[in-house]
Amino acid sequence: MTERRRYTRRQRLRTADIAALLAGARPIRRTGFTVTLRANVLGMPRFGFVVPKRIFPRAVDRNRMKRRLREWFRCHQARLGSRDILVRLTGKVVVVAEIADLLTESS
Repeated sequence: MTERRRYTRRQRLRTADIAALLAGARPIRRTGFTVTLRANVLGMPRFGFVVPKRIFPRAVDRNRMKRRLREWFRCHQARLGSRDILVRLTGKVVVVAEIADLLTESS
């Protein structure tokens, strides 16, 4: 039986963590999204995302994108190391595979 990975509360970036990450780290900008990374001392990756209402006006679209991002993190967290990751969506067309490629190449 395979081990089930979860996206727990301890792995979520809180508001204060997001503010510190935005103030102190340098973002990596791509078409449709921005990724901000910073090492942490917790021994596990933490993940946060920003899905603005101006990009996805309908709640159903915002929630679908959030589910896709959470599922990607849940499946790939073992390979991400001990760092804080913030994904900010800046365009309607976002390919989650592009985000994954960016994070694996920056490991």
